[in-house]
Formats: sequence, structure tokens, C-alpha cells
Amino acid sequence: MAKRKTKPKLNSEPMDTPTQSQLANGSYERKFVTHVETNTKAMAFVSSHDPVQRWLDAGRLSDSQEVAILAVRRLWRLTEQVRSITANYGERVIGSGNAERQAINEIEAREDLHRIRGYIPRPYFDVFENVCRHGMPAGVAGGELGFGPRSAQDRAHQIVCFVADTIAMHERY
Repeated sequence: MAKRKTKPKLNSEPMDTPTQSQLANGSYERKFVTHVETNTKAMAFVSSHDPVQRWLDAGRLSDSQEVAILAVRRLWRLTEQVRSITANYGERVIGSGNAERQAINEIEAREDLHRIRGYIPRPYFDVFENVCRHGMPAGVAGGELGFGPRSAQDRAHQIVCFVADTIAMHERY
């Protein structure tokens, strides 16, 4: 019996573009991006799943709310610094020379976050953290409070605005 000499078709191809349903849903948009190494620009699909970025683009957040969200994101970033255990010889790491200063920054950031959490009710801060820190879709974050899908997005937006205004007022941003 003769063997076939045809190549099997592979069903798994790498995705270069989003699917039609993702494009129809509006979770991707076409933007110019700059390649880091060659400094050339190209058109690409950029994910717009971050609710805070969508609200900023739509003008649904005030300047003080944006500053408060960025300040809290900075504090979260300072508390999440992962220090490498292994060495990469020949690679210069910026800011790695002073471990004491990094420890002080991390301690101060944790104290600031603890103080901020103290004057905001826990359920509101949890929604704020899920949306602003973890990028949880607004409908899911608001749905945890027991609202329907459309009103859940509105409630999540309302809670994020309330918490950001409270932070801006107490921290004087």
C-alpha cells in the first residue's frame, strides 16, 4: 500500500490580528506604535481592555481623579518591586545600586496605602483596586456588588470616581 505524501494541515496558527468578534466588541483599536529597537512606526491593533484608560479617553474622569488614580498605581508599583535573585552579568540595572533607598520607598508606599485604605470603606476600595490595579472589566467588578451587567459598569465607574475624589481630597491632589 502506498503512503500519502501530503503534509498535515495545522489548525493552530499564531494570531496576528484579533478575531472578528473582538473587533466588533470594540476591545481593540488600530493605533500607530513605535518599535523600540528600530524606532520605526507601524499600524497595529492595541488592546483597550483597561477600563480606566477607556474612561480617560472618553473624558469621563476629571484631572484630579486621574492624578489620584496614577498616584495610587505608583504606590502599588512601589510595593510590588520584585528583586532578582540571580545575576545578569553585563546588564546595567537602573536604580539597583541603593537597596536601602528602595526599602525606604517600599515602606513609605505601604504606609501611604494603609492610610488611604483607612478612610475608604472596604467594599468601595476593593472595587477601585480590582478596576485600577488589576484591570478587571467594570461590569465584572460592579457585578460583585450585585448589579446587572449594564448598571454594573455604571456603578463601577461611579465607585472609581468616588474613591478617586476621596483620595484627591484627603491627599490634596
